This record gives sequence, C-alpha cells and structure tokens, in this order.
Amino acid sequence: MTIRQTNAPVPEDFEGVRAFYDDAMADNAKVHDLIYPHVFGPDQYIGQFSDNSAEELRLMGWLMQLPAGAKVLDLGCGRGLVAAFLAREMGWDVTGIDLSLASVAAGRAKQHGVELIQGNVYEHDFTHRFDGIYSTGAACHFDAASLFARARALLVPGGRLAIFERIRLGDISAADWRKLTSDWKCPYVYTRDEYSELLTVAGFRVRHVVDTTQQFRVWQARSVEVRHALRGEIVAATSPEYFETSLALAAYEHDVSRDGLLGYATVIAEALP
Repeated sequence: MTIRQTNAPVPEDFEGVRAFYDDAMADNAKVHDLIYPHVFGPDQYIGQFSDNSAEELRLMGWLMQLPAGAKVLDLGCGRGLVAAFLAREMGWDVTGIDLSLASVAAGRAKQHGVELIQGNVYEHDFTHRFDGIYSTGAACHFDAASLFARARALLVPGGRLAIFERIRLGDISAADWRKLTSDWKCPYVYTRDEYSELLTVAGFRVRHVVDTTQQFRVWQARSVEVRHALRGEIVAATSPEYFETSLALAAYEHDVSRDGLLGYATVIAEALP
C-alpha cells in the first residue's frame, strides 16, 4: 500500500545543493574519511557519502547485470570514489557527474581513472548514451519524475537505472519533514511504491527492490555514536560549528529512522524500448 504524505515535492534547488556541499558542508569529505571507517568497518568504507557499505554497493552493481565494458554514469558522484570502486569491481567504463565544484576537483586530483564532470545532469551534453546509470544517496536532491525522465533519455533501450536512497515508511511530522527535505536541499522523500510508480510512468520496468532499512538503522545509530566519540578530532579538523551541524543532520535521520518512518532501499529498473 502506498503511504501518502500531504506535502508535495518542492522545486529542485541545484544552486542550493551546490552551496550546501561546497560551502556549508565544505569539510564533509575529511570528516567522512575520519568517521565512516568506524561506522562501516575499515574494509567497507571506500569514500562513499551514502549510507551503504562497500558490500551493499557491490550488490547494487551486481543486480544491475551489466557486462564488463558497459558505459555507466554515476549521478552525484562526489569525489568519484564509488565510481572508481565499481569500475574496478564490475569492469565498467564509468563517468561521474556532480554539481559540487569542490568534490569534483578533489576527485580529479586523485587521478583514480574515471572521468568526472562538474555540472547539471539535465543540462550537460553527453557524447553518448549509457548502458547504466546509478545514484547512491544523491537522487534525494531531485524531483524523481524529472530525474527518471532524464535518465530514460540518457539510457539505451534495455539499460539499467539503479538508485540507493532513503524511503518514507510512514507519515512524517511537519518539523521532521522540513529537516529531511529543506535542510538537506531535497524536494521530497518518496516511498518505494512512489518510486516504482514514477519509474513505470517514465518508461521503466522495475526489476529489483532490495530493502536495506534494518542495516540503515545500524549505520545511522553508529554515525551518531561515532561523531560523539570523535568530537575532539572532528572539531580539530573543522570547527565547533561544523561539528554541531554535522551531528544535527545525522541525528535528524537517525531519529526518524528509529521511529520506523524512514528506511533505505535500492531500486533497479530496466529502460523499456
């Protein structure tokens, strides 16, 4: 059954997203590198910003069922570390695109073998269509109907689209809704059914839905615990103000997920001819 939320999606705010990651959360990468080896485990953190272990990301890649050499787009690639990981693991030819100037510059400096584009996926003139597109924790910044339509236009028939993203499991209070949307520069929080319905409208057939909510709650709890434990190191690397902002954003999601209203899932769909 679809869970209804009275709030309608608000317009996408890509300048707000860019400023969020380049200005308000400019130290996010160094803090992630400090915190998340303790959250996921040192062998499960590969630089991802999403709430997924390396093993969960590998599962998403496997479920996309694309051959080695497939041309794949990482939507919201950040520093490109997930793109580099999946390129190695799956043998794909991965291109990444992200709005953040700082993230793309940091990724290019690492020279990890994948092309990184700084830009808006709606506006960039790609030279070819893709066999696959995935987004890990970045689809929340998009209106899903618009994003899926653009993805369908960029994919070859039979291509795969995968998103690993938060899902709404119940009606969320107005205060928590604002924290999960406006504060994160996200237009909406969709249910699994809403994602599936919008994918169908955009010309996809849903092939797999894997609910990782139980593990997501573990990651969320650990991310708050580790931030408290490493407060001194985080403040030394950033500032007291950054620590409080980072902790508040993590706590918002943890509180709502603990209450059974927020989950996480990967949805994989096939582009129809």
